[in-house]
Amino acid sequence: MAWSDKSHPHRLLLTKQFPLGLETLPVFQPVMQAANRIWNSCVWHSREIFRQKDRWPTEAELKAKFKSFAVWRELHSQSAQAVVEEYFEAVSAYRKHRENGHLEMNPPNFKPKNHLRTVTWKRQGFDVEDNTLVLKLSRKKEPIKVALPEGWNVVTLPDGTGVRGIPVEVKVKAVVRRRKVENLVLHVTFDLGVVPVYRAGAVSAYDYNSGLVARATSNGQLDLFICREILSQVQYRNKVLAEFQEKMSRLKEGSRRWRRCLSAKARKLKKLDRRIRQMEHALTKLFAELDGAEGVAFSVVGDLTDLRRSARTGMKGKKANQKVNQMAYERLQSEQRYKNLMRGIEIDPWTEKNTSSTCCLCGTRNSAWRKHRGLWVCGKCKLILQADLNGAANLLKQYLFGSCTGRELPFAFRGVRVWRWDGRHNRFVQVSPRAA
Repeated sequence: MAWSDKSHPHRLLLTKQFPLGLETLPVFQPVMQAANRIWNSCVWHSREIFRQKDRWPTEAELKAKFKSFAVWRELHSQSAQAVVEEYFEAVSAYRKHRENGHLEMNPPNFKPKNHLRTVTWKRQGFDVEDNTLVLKLSRKKEPIKVALPEGWNVVTLPDGTGVRGIPVEVKVKAVVRRRKVENLVLHVTFDLGVVPVYRAGAVSAYDYNSGLVARATSNGQLDLFICREILSQVQYRNKVLAEFQEKMSRLKEGSRRWRRCLSAKARKLKKLDRRIRQMEHALTKLFAELDGAEGVAFSVVGDLTDLRRSARTGMKGKKANQKVNQMAYERLQSEQRYKNLMRGIEIDPWTEKNTSSTCCLCGTRNSAWRKHRGLWVCGKCKLILQADLNGAANLLKQYLFGSCTGRELPFAFRGVRVWRWDGRHNRFVQVSPRAA
């Protein structure tokens, strides 16, 4: 996994995984259980404060409360603080959901006594000695040393060049399936520095929709990506979740059958989530590969801020509102951002004002020209085009000229390429427009 750091839009961070094996479990088990005890202490103290004073404690109050505890001195100080920060982030998300009307949400709960919690070592909490990672604990405890393979800190970019990254964060996670610890995995986050981007070159624009993604470039290329398979998997996931919830509502909470149903639900949803994420990664990887092959220097995506909130106000129908709330637009944009950045391509959201009600060819605006099933028929220049492609072309004009209305397209578009998911090869392939 990789992403662009918020401190600098072109700073690239990448996380690599290294399996540790079950033979290291006796070494990390006391540390992970100590982190779990800090989490449970945060839960207990927060509930007491809320019961007595009707408020949630702040992050600083929790850190000051447990700083003198014995369990705090079993970890490195920043590792213990990271547990409190994770708990405070979970409480903040819970309070935000409650404020938005989701009264069914519950606050963070206790974890089992033997739960192996993920332990985080920040930059001051570990050292690197050749190919050995030294994970610090408290001052009176010996650090944990992990041997890593040769070239563990070298990252290969898509063009084949190798970049030596600087580790900035380390996490140790336990892989648990069916209540059994199968492995321990070391997650190391590397800082690859500020990636140089190319300011001169072509521009591409992406219009995200629930079942389609349209792409237009200043070179005159149009692409349409059929994402109905992703949407169908999301809808199937919601259906499976509703079936499990209905079945569990008829069982006594905490009973044996209820716990078995809960574990079966978790296994099924994890499998579906992995399938959805794989499709999303394949889609965003194709975006980055097309931009890199066509010499694109800047990519524009539609700014979908408050899209779900506006959909709930009644401006869209029931089915359209459901589709809008099911697609992970923010996750797609973040995945596309770091994959483009690895190829030296900058990406930025841009306003979609008037892009769906304006003809991209002549610049005349009339919302009635958008017909049923996403068909755009211009009443002035007689342009017939898929409506999302028309929106992507207008988004491109919006970025290049500042407005898409009242301005003709300065270049001609070529034929439309259509891409669709191929389940046999697990990737998006180009198909005939008639087949799509």
